[in-house]
Amino acid sequence: MNASQIIQEISTLTPDEQAKVVRFAYSLDAERRLSGPELSALAARMVAATDPAETARLRAEITRGFYGNAA
Repeated sequence: MNASQIIQEISTLTPDEQAKVVRFAYSLDAERRLSGPELSALAARMVAATDPAETARLRAEITRGFYGNAA
């Protein structure tokens, strides 16, 4: 089964079941460590950011992406 087929299946679920899928996807994302290129791209965005709130958000995302959810 490929991603398109999975997405099609998810679209046929009830809203409650879709919400479970969304929570699962968020938990996977929160635990996933980012690759070197992904971390580099975030670091470049952080350096270029002019909004302190955006800088802080990107710093937190880099930390989570480097250490995973354990940080």
